[in-house]
Amino acid sequence: MRRAMPLILIGLGIIILGVVAVPVFASQIQYWLNKPVVLIDPSVNPGPQAPFISTQASDWFANAPKLSPTATKVSFYTLSIPKIGLSDVRVEINGDDLKKSAIQYPGTALPGTFGNTVIFGHSTSPFLYKVGDPVSIFNPLLQTKVGDKIVVYFDGVTYRYIVRNIAELDPDKIEVLAQRYDKYELTLVTCTPLGTYLRRFVVRAELET
Repeated sequence: MRRAMPLILIGLGIIILGVVAVPVFASQIQYWLNKPVVLIDPSVNPGPQAPFISTQASDWFANAPKLSPTATKVSFYTLSIPKIGLSDVRVEINGDDLKKSAIQYPGTALPGTFGNTVIFGHSTSPFLYKVGDPVSIFNPLLQTKVGDKIVVYFDGVTYRYIVRNIAELDPDKIEVLAQRYDKYELTLVTCTPLGTYLRRFVVRAELET
């Protein structure tokens, strides 16, 4: 039995490593084989790519512009995506600490107004996912499909958005932060593959009319 124990432990180690590593490698190969979708006008200069090492919203895209805080008396609102089981996710306006809540990127449009409401939410390894935990709050976002509805409750008003585009982008693609004032848009961002900082998973939606 003592001789067999090291072999058993090695076997378990290989299985655990495979469970963790295979999804990451599979996602990376799929990304290499599929050209990323450009969601909006890429004329914004992204600048050189920089490593992502922070849980601060301001560091999520390389060389992202430092925008002025969004002018509002409201500090928080909620977001739900019923199709994937996300309910009443707390979003802080002008915040920066993703370990506390989802964050609306400073300077982006408020819900229900012309422009692009950009919300960042943390994700982590599927093994560490806990419902309601800000550190893994956007893990389910990767299950989102085009046509799903996003419900935002802001300042006493309910806004309903429909998902139009989904894409995986490199951290230097800061055009997802750009503002277009001919539409009511909502952009949700997290990291992918889950448990890594390799790319950004981006969901773009438009206000239902």
